[in-house]
Amino acid sequence: MICRNLPRSKAALVVIHDALRKIKFGNSDMEVTECCIGTMTWGSFNAEPDQAFAQLDKAVIDLGANFIDCAELYPVAFNYGKTTEKWIGDWLSDRTNQGKVKRSELYIATKCNPSGIGGFPEGETRPDDFCHSYDAEILERSCRASIERMQCDYIDLYQLHWPSRDTPIFGAATFAPKGKLRPMPCKDTIPAGQPGYDIFERQVLAVKSLFDKKLIRHWGLSNENAFGITMMCITCDKLGVPRPVSCQNDFSLLNRTYESDTWEAAYRFGVVGLPYGCLAGGVLTGKYFDGSKWSKAASADRDLSETRMRKTPDFQPRYGMPASMLATEAYVALAEEYGLSPTQLALAWAKQSDCNAAIITGSCTVKQVEECISAFKLELPEELMLAINCIFEQHRNPSMFYYDKPTCMDGKWLGSYARPASKPLTTSYLSWALSFIY
Repeated sequence: MICRNLPRSKAALVVIHDALRKIKFGNSDMEVTECCIGTMTWGSFNAEPDQAFAQLDKAVIDLGANFIDCAELYPVAFNYGKTTEKWIGDWLSDRTNQGKVKRSELYIATKCNPSGIGGFPEGETRPDDFCHSYDAEILERSCRASIERMQCDYIDLYQLHWPSRDTPIFGAATFAPKGKLRPMPCKDTIPAGQPGYDIFERQVLAVKSLFDKKLIRHWGLSNENAFGITMMCITCDKLGVPRPVSCQNDFSLLNRTYESDTWEAAYRFGVVGLPYGCLAGGVLTGKYFDGSKWSKAASADRDLSETRMRKTPDFQPRYGMPASMLATEAYVALAEEYGLSPTQLALAWAKQSDCNAAIITGSCTVKQVEECISAFKLELPEELMLAINCIFEQHRNPSMFYYDKPTCMDGKWLGSYARPASKPLTTSYLSWALSFIY
């Protein structure tokens, strides 16, 4: 693998296609665009439904995307639950009535979460430490509520948002039992030496009930690991239930942990990747390097004080940890060398990664939608894919923590380069970072 002395001026090597490509989504009968429109900030960082409608119009009607992902939990960071699905339903109803879209030509995905956020009926109070086990009654109630909010008759891809068992999630790269390294409650604790068959059988049968009632066409997992994928698929085979077709995990240039044993399990059982977080909460766009051309362009579209890392620094701070910022600056420089925006590099790379079928984007403006979708029309040359791997070998999974998150949040071992995305970065360490690459 050649990591040094790459020639400059490589823009001509990037192939640009005219339109989005549609692919068969794993073992399903879905023919989806590789770009799946993510929606999780609609209702929080986007305060008005018209903002979401404009982004959907651009993505679906103007640019041809046919895959939309949501969750009963959305929006995130604040104003949690229900709103995003309702906005999607209002848009779908209006545009269908106008003849601008057809429900049968769209693929709509959503998720049920074990914390019950967005899934509790109106008038009922959700306890702060509530956690369910995807029980059949709760899962059906959530599924029906999502269908009603989104006015979509059925759900093409219904996903279990994260495991209810005692396994680490959301930034923890190391297993620890009994809920250790887990940021929220878990209901299902599996004792040492036990496989937890009853938990998986109960959940698979709950999903089967949704198929039997014709509420869903396919189902998937999210934030799962190799053990969970394996147990779910084996249990499906045992009980005669369709296997999950996809797994929606955190995946980006800053977090490639999925490519290890989780991908092998998914691969062996025919489960395709549908990752989120491929821009690492916006960090990989380069906009958090204040004073750079990427920061200036982003701020002209939307004030940086309103962005995720600046407005809600305690929400998903892993993406902007100091080590993540150091790696990101190297990826930004590589993107510029090939005439790409950092956004295009991050998304096009994720699209071309063998473990994925489609990629979930995230946006708050129409301009962001346009740039994200432009990335799916690109084919990166092999030498650029190799150069990305070279950077990753030096900056492995910097948005993850393995044992102690505060240590990673401080990044003190980086000395003067320990700067998180949540704080303006006025001192560049680009030359220092590049000295390790070229």
